[in-house]
Amino acid sequence: MARDVALRTHLDDRINVLRRQRSSWEGGWRDLSRYVNPRRGRFFSSPNSNQGGVQKNGAILDPTALFSLRTLVAGLMSGITSPARPWFRLTVADRQVAQLAPVKAWFDDSAERMRMVFNAGNLYSALPLIYEELGQFGTGCAILEFDREDVIRLYTLTTGEYYLGLDWRGRVDTLARRFMYTYRQIEQRWPDHGIAEITTKAKSAEADNEIAIMHMIEPNPKVEKGRMDYAGKAFRSVYWREGSGQAEGEFIHRAGYARFPVLAPRWKPIENEAYSQGPGHDSLPDVKSLQILAKREHNAVDKHVNPPMGAHISLRGSASSVLPGAINYFTTQEKGAGMWPLYQTAPGAIAEVERLVMRTRESVKSAFFADLFLMFDQMEGVQPRNQLEISTRREEKMQMLGPVLENLHDDLLQPLVQQTFDIMFENRLLAEPPEELQGYPLDVELISILAQAQKAADLGSVERLWAMAGSIAASRPDVLDKLNPDETMDVYADKLGAPSAIVVSDDQVAKVRAARAQQAQQAQAAAAATTAADGAKTLSETDVGGGRNALQGILGL
Repeated sequence: MARDVALRTHLDDRINVLRRQRSSWEGGWRDLSRYVNPRRGRFFSSPNSNQGGVQKNGAILDPTALFSLRTLVAGLMSGITSPARPWFRLTVADRQVAQLAPVKAWFDDSAERMRMVFNAGNLYSALPLIYEELGQFGTGCAILEFDREDVIRLYTLTTGEYYLGLDWRGRVDTLARRFMYTYRQIEQRWPDHGIAEITTKAKSAEADNEIAIMHMIEPNPKVEKGRMDYAGKAFRSVYWREGSGQAEGEFIHRAGYARFPVLAPRWKPIENEAYSQGPGHDSLPDVKSLQILAKREHNAVDKHVNPPMGAHISLRGSASSVLPGAINYFTTQEKGAGMWPLYQTAPGAIAEVERLVMRTRESVKSAFFADLFLMFDQMEGVQPRNQLEISTRREEKMQMLGPVLENLHDDLLQPLVQQTFDIMFENRLLAEPPEELQGYPLDVELISILAQAQKAADLGSVERLWAMAGSIAASRPDVLDKLNPDETMDVYADKLGAPSAIVVSDDQVAKVRAARAQQAQQAQAAAAATTAADGAKTLSETDVGGGRNALQGILGL
């Protein structure tokens, strides 16, 4: 069993600091969990509480926010990381190197192998959970680790069970969390933990009882170069039992990572803030109002169809009913006594409440970008519209997600692809890279539907430039010298997200053109030789007298 009293004290002290820094966010998170999606968010749980099946949506009378969140998650999933089409491309910053045929072939092969790993593992079931956390709470979190069965595996976390810390550049470099594990799970995952109590209980009737586990991943301040274990890694990972063995510095497991294994995307991060606000925070006032309005709408309808009644005092204590078909009995003396509604509600008042509810619902949907992802479903007028209008609408709406896509690229997708690449390369699951790539860092480029929709906005300027050049070339052909056709094709293919295999690399183009030029020179030389031979034949057949022909006269023979 690993023991380190100083490290244990440091971890406990740092978690207390991270807990205080997070405390100001918890009130808003609890409201979001209560009114948007109660199944997400875990702010305190005790071992063996067995609360997973408890119904938690009692505060939700109008589920518009939940349905809009589902639309956002589906839109991000299909638009950014769809398993049905490629959404990333490997390259390097140097365009000339990236266009070399061996480099393009190797990148295409590596990307295809990575897509196979993504499809085989749990990535596409974990990403919707990350997007859901991101849309509801503004921050998502998952741990990416090597897996012997699926190569990689993502462990998603929910808001409230983890704490984040930043480095000096404002990037997340620390994760602390609290979660529940049974004794049997601990024994299965870390069989070398060395804690006799856990081993004994894992083999007893208490094997499925839970205990609270603490976990922290943080930069390793004392990296020992040359060490192959956790001491030689840039980040250390430590597990221990909550509140147990503190004085002895007891740990369940210690490990290390060369790269920070945590994916922590934030919707719109503010400098030096570990957490971020998102669509859920923007919609929360309207979501709360919507619950009040829904209650008032129901009350208004109830009062209209089943208003409070007044009755003659003589009916006190007698059986009476206002149900349809009911019979009320009166004596002769009580003739004329009866019941009547205390007041009549105006139908227009109900309609006004309904209009207010609809406006609030639209505001909530807009906060979650549901109007963007359901653009075609919500188009007004005759369907379908022409292609130009559809493209213009799509490009205009995609610009609204520009900052979000940049944050997702930097905090989620690029680290995801980069870490998967490193894991596969270290385990020799990728082919050997070509020599031309030596010394160049890997770059990840998004080619998803949303990314391409944003890039497509630049294609219009390319087309207009060539159209204008074509009109000028009718009178001034030399104007085409100002344009680079090869670079135009590369840029256009990149903006469209066309597969790199259909665009011939620059070195191959140079070879094709050199071979074509050589063939043209050979054809020209053959044509010149043929012309000379024909001329010589004509001269040899021309008699100039004296038994001599013109060719002999020219040669002085």
